[in-house]
Amino acid sequence: MENNELWELLNDVEKSNYLEFHELSYKDDLRHSEEVTLKFPRWSIISGYYAMHDITKLFLARQFSIKIVSPKIHAKTIAAVEYFIADSAIKQKVLPLLKKAQQTFYNVERLREKLIPVLLRKGKQEREQSQYYAEDYSEKRAVSPQKAVAFFEEIVKPYVRLIEGLL
Repeated sequence: MENNELWELLNDVEKSNYLEFHELSYKDDLRHSEEVTLKFPRWSIISGYYAMHDITKLFLARQFSIKIVSPKIHAKTIAAVEYFIADSAIKQKVLPLLKKAQQTFYNVERLREKLIPVLLRKGKQEREQSQYYAEDYSEKRAVSPQKAVAFFEEIVKPYVRLIEGLL
């Protein structure tokens, strides 16, 4: 996919509304994810992923004046992050944050520029497994509160902190 197929440039008229929408969205999703972790763990994972997705789009819009549009918005967002994280200036901002995040879920050797797309991809995978029906009879599909808490604490919160540090 060519870069011009992944994103569109944000014009000045739309940019402030787009930024405001995604800032409110990721904060709402983050708060919702934490508040429903024990009572509705499946929705905690879904909301947690959307917090990650929305803060990523906020980051891309604020830093690069781009917006990600449908179709395949989730895959396009991950591809755009992979493209822009290759920039050395951003790597210098990301790497110290990644080293802090390793306390939660990675060791230092794995902390490279690929962490943000990997986390976002993992969040998307967990959200899809929680949100959609699958004809997989090999294991029970119910999401436990323990899984929701682990997902929120180990994936969603560190990812959001990482991206907040870049904003």
